[in-house]
Amino acid sequence: MTSRARLVLNPRACDRCGRCLPACDQNAIRVGRAYIMVDWSRCDGCMKCVRACDRGAIGSAATDAATRARSATHAKAVAPVKSTAAATPRALSAHSVTVGGFTWTILEAAAMLSVTFAAFMVKELFLASDVVRALPSEVVVGARAFALAIYYAVQVVLLRYLVRRRDGSFGDSLGLTRQHESAGDIATSIGLVAGGLVATRVIATVYSMITRSLDLMPSAGADTITHVFGTSVGGLALAAVMLVLIGPFVEECVFRGALMRGLEARIGAWPAIITQAVLFAAFHRSWWLLFPMTVLGVALGWLAHERKSLWPAIALHAAYNSLTVGAVVWLSRGVG
Repeated sequence: MTSRARLVLNPRACDRCGRCLPACDQNAIRVGRAYIMVDWSRCDGCMKCVRACDRGAIGSAATDAATRARSATHAKAVAPVKSTAAATPRALSAHSVTVGGFTWTILEAAAMLSVTFAAFMVKELFLASDVVRALPSEVVVGARAFALAIYYAVQVVLLRYLVRRRDGSFGDSLGLTRQHESAGDIATSIGLVAGGLVATRVIATVYSMITRSLDLMPSAGADTITHVFGTSVGGLALAAVMLVLIGPFVEECVFRGALMRGLEARIGAWPAIITQAVLFAAFHRSWWLLFPMTVLGVALGWLAHERKSLWPAIALHAAYNSLTVGAVVWLSRGVG
């Protein structure tokens, strides 16, 4: 008897507690809002998932006939409510991760990274062009902010396209939909964000002190906040909007959302977290920032993976950037 025949799935009984996921040594189970998906090519019929599930969502065909009949009826819900995503071979591939009813594939993650990199290069070429350099100082700040806004907009548009082409939900697919959390869960997330902020900032500060003592810290250049946005009140306010509000949201959707989820099924959770962290650091275009940004990327990736939501990672990212922007504002006002 095949492994497919020995499992009976009842998605309506599933409360998405997640106990079945670590129980499966073959990583064959995916659980979404409206379905349970089993990669039958990986399932070896060990029944560990059946023993781990105390909700009756995953059962054995050895149950009585009445239970099998009810389960067979419910098993029609194995496909997502919008069945387009599950109807394609890609959605059932072992090289995919299901988040909130949407299946991210490694190809989609690669496409997202490629377009992000292309948009990044176009932005940099535009900002380095003679046209921008020739603009008056009061106009060039707006041009830089406009280029950054377009860069972020391109990424959001592509994310929405990748999700909607298979009738997915933008919020659900990226872990942005708010779930019913207890006060304890919220307190845990807040504590992890606060702890992550302290840890990453301490590491960055120690790293800065060491590199400064070794005379390895680069001098302030074209990438500093004040150079890009200026020192006026309007420029610094624009920096706060871009770097504290918009930037963290978009970057988390790209790196800890589509990219990490797509990598996770192919190479596992921790390799995916580390890989996306290194890529995230590389996008900052600074060898000096490579280490602290990689540390931040690992913290953000682990937080998104651990809490099964992007909001704690977005909060940590925004808080980290806000300290940088706040320090720049304080120094600018002090110099003035």
